[in-house]
Amino acid sequence: MQLTAGTSQPTARRLMGGMWLMLVMVLLPVSAQAAVTVEIRGVEGELADNIRNHVGTPASSDPLVVRRFAGRVNQRALEALQALGHYEAEVQVDTRRDGDSRKIVIEVDPGPPVVLSKVDVRFSGDAANDQAFQRLLERMPLREGDTLHHGRYSSTKRNIENLALTRGYFDGRFERARVNVNIREQRAEVILHYAAGERYRFGDVEFSDKTLSEDLLHRLVPFDTDDYYHSDGIAALNRNLLNSDYFRDVRVRTREDRAEDKRMPVAANVRMSRRNRVGVGVGFATDVGPRLRLDWRRPWVNADGHSVASEAELSEVRQSVSSTYSIPLTPPLDHKLQFQGGWQREEIEDTEAEKLTAAIQRQRLLTKGWTQTLFLRWEREKFVQASDRGETTLTLPGMSLARTRSRGGIDPNWGDRQFASVAVTDPELGSDIRLSHIRLGTKWLRTFARHRVVARLDGGAVITDDFSRTPPSLRFFTGGDQSVRGFSYQSLAPRDDNDELLGGRYLAVGSIEYGYRFLERWTAATFYDVGNAFNDLDEGFREGAGVGVRWASPVGPIRLDLAWGISEPDNPFRIHFSMGPEI
Repeated sequence: MQLTAGTSQPTARRLMGGMWLMLVMVLLPVSAQAAVTVEIRGVEGELADNIRNHVGTPASSDPLVVRRFAGRVNQRALEALQALGHYEAEVQVDTRRDGDSRKIVIEVDPGPPVVLSKVDVRFSGDAANDQAFQRLLERMPLREGDTLHHGRYSSTKRNIENLALTRGYFDGRFERARVNVNIREQRAEVILHYAAGERYRFGDVEFSDKTLSEDLLHRLVPFDTDDYYHSDGIAALNRNLLNSDYFRDVRVRTREDRAEDKRMPVAANVRMSRRNRVGVGVGFATDVGPRLRLDWRRPWVNADGHSVASEAELSEVRQSVSSTYSIPLTPPLDHKLQFQGGWQREEIEDTEAEKLTAAIQRQRLLTKGWTQTLFLRWEREKFVQASDRGETTLTLPGMSLARTRSRGGIDPNWGDRQFASVAVTDPELGSDIRLSHIRLGTKWLRTFARHRVVARLDGGAVITDDFSRTPPSLRFFTGGDQSVRGFSYQSLAPRDDNDELLGGRYLAVGSIEYGYRFLERWTAATFYDVGNAFNDLDEGFREGAGVGVRWASPVGPIRLDLAWGISEPDNPFRIHFSMGPEI
């Protein structure tokens, strides 16, 4: 504080003294303030909890505040007891000092409870024959012989109203809704008579943006006009429009102001997605080294909702470019016709291959998350595989089934993946060789508190009478980050007389991994892998084992493994590093 030259010294002292006095008066109540406790005696459990919640605690320990609070406690405690059916309760309130603190003691004699002698719940209108309302009656928390509970009465009433709105009874109302209490006889009656009226049906769906065709938009609607209304239909429509990838913003709502003839119109306010999306991804794995991925997508190229996507990948061992043109069928989210084309060049171990592909496939979502793909794929592959070299053309019809489930976002804590495919060809289809190709795989991730288990099985077979002309992309190799750790990428397979990899006719790989989360984002792991690519079972399996650490980074899981090839005499050692989710 600064004093002016004209202020006398006594005046300054008085000013300073006054300020200190004010500061003490401000701080004294804070420092002297002690807690005020509320103690409830005579009841426990739900009765005590309801009194405590209804009564609360004083705002401060100021004597005036405490006296005013105590004066309201009796009435609030009685109201809390009546809410649970105790209408003849007696409550005494006593304020006591306990050292420097205060205690408010509530002595309660709850008296006998009021019992429900009659529960009369009825539905009229279309709800009388609606099974959903019958199931609600079966689950209703009001039963004759129970103690009256006003909270359960209110929740039952609210549940009836919510169910009516959910199922389209927009004109519904309670004709009678009350609780009759006879305190002298300690009994009560609950009466709930709900007149639901006629159930509404869905009306027309109006879209705010007409960029896409009416036919496509209405194929995205999960209900038909004149179906009985249900709010799940509104939620499903909102979800379908968002999942279609055509729109960046979606808001679906009913139009009560335009309802006619028991038909509820629906308005879908939408905003189209950007015409072009470009993405860049950078990654690294010890199998393929640094990797760059570029992708471009156009969610809609015309009013019929056709879409196109292209992707390019560049790494030291593999370069590829691919494109997919998709046509939505019915239903558009679950059924698509796709045309694909691509080029790939690969140089790994003893493999040099360049492949051109073109395919047409029908992709359909089945029940329980399974996706079925029927395809006809043409491919021409020029290759050098150890002593085998050539150029093979194949026309491969086939089918695949796949399902992926996960929970936990970019670092799942639960999930599984299944995959199965079969493709066959014959010279009569324009192929150079006769061939059948089968592939199976499954992976499971489960978490129990801090414990994490990952298990995996992979298998495959190629059946042909001319294996030397089978392209490397259809032969089997294993070893590396995602198969048998402790061995280099795709280094396990039958070899020729020069010890160069030829690839196998069969594949069998299994893995089990246990992890323990020792910090919020860090997990220690130990694992065992076994498998091989082979031509005959007596060629034996290779085994790898080791330890590792996983970090749930903000951009996704990162894994570092130290692995040994324990089946080999010299126990080869490798460090494996990879990024991306387990499932």
